[in-house]
Amino acid sequence: MFNYIFLPEDVLVSVPKDMTKFKCLILIEREVGEDYRYLVSKALVEAGCLYSLAWGIDCSAWDDSVDWAFLEAYDFKAFPEEKFVMTTWHENESLAETVAFAKHCTKYSEVKLEDILVLDFAHQERGDYIKKLYLAA
Repeated sequence: MFNYIFLPEDVLVSVPKDMTKFKCLILIEREVGEDYRYLVSKALVEAGCLYSLAWGIDCSAWDDSVDWAFLEAYDFKAFPEEKFVMTTWHENESLAETVAFAKHCTKYSEVKLEDILVLDFAHQERGDYIKKLYLAA
């Protein structure tokens, strides 16, 4: 299942209820505040995101934010292996390369994650374009 959410401004992110055990491709083409980034990261972890990929402005900060949200969810103690959230950032790759990575290289343990949520922090909606890139990869 492919889900795309366009986020031209900092608003509450609601992960579709039918998404559990999913990967999330975070595209950042506008400035996003640290507090808002944390809230989104926390929402992803709580919803069951198992693989987070960040591309664009401050993508390494998104990688760190999801890591911290995950660790905080377990009070920085032991956690169930099946709940671990893998994070990657792709600052030196093109959008097309990152989308292809999201489609083909996000195996979680022995499970290939089929469901993807794309959070697009941009100024213009481009859901059809991102979906075409993903399906063509």
